[in-house]
Amino acid sequence: MSWRVLFATLLVVLAASAWGGIQFGDWLVAHAPAATRTPNETDANQEPILDADGRPYTAQPPQPRIDGTLGVPDRPTGTNWTVGTVSLFDTVKDPSVIISRDSISMDQARQIAAATQSALPSGTNDVSTLDLATQQAQTAQSAQQYAQIQASRNVSQQPIIQSVDMPPPQQQASNTAGQKGWQDALRRELAQCADAGFFQRPTCAWNARNKYCAPNQAWGTIAECPHRP
Repeated sequence: MSWRVLFATLLVVLAASAWGGIQFGDWLVAHAPAATRTPNETDANQEPILDADGRPYTAQPPQPRIDGTLGVPDRPTGTNWTVGTVSLFDTVKDPSVIISRDSISMDQARQIAAATQSALPSGTNDVSTLDLATQQAQTAQSAQQYAQIQASRNVSQQPIIQSVDMPPPQQQASNTAGQKGWQDALRRELAQCADAGFFQRPTCAWNARNKYCAPNQAWGTIAECPHRP
């Protein structure tokens, strides 16, 4: 018997066993025994229990409570958010405040005010002129602030003239000559230091610069007095 026949036979057997297993499983599902009812179970008990939202109710498992026991925690009671409406006529107890249920005209209001010997508000005390008076006060305050700002700007923009005392020409010439004198002396000493030995040359140049640059505050102003770090 060749290998091809053996492989073909195995494939046929595997296919037949798979098909037979599927058919046998379907037969078991179709002929499975019915589930037995629990004691005291009727057809009415099969109806699902729904909660307030109409969804199936599921019993909660016991949980550890605050007192250390195990059980289902109590649900908080609902809060009554309704607010009782009270009439305004029932809440006002002050005898000086009279609330009318009827609308009256201005003439009737004047007659009532004359009878009670109290004048109606007028002028700046009138309700209709309160907003106007407030607006006028705000406008006046804004104008005053704007005037103060403009005055401060005018003061700050004025040119500042400061007198500077100029030295006479002779003094300037003498100062220039003095500066050139110490610069020439510094250059001569640096030239002498250049002829010194290798180890004495840095010390000699430093002493010369410190002698002339420090008193004349010339550090960083000329090439002979480099900027100090």
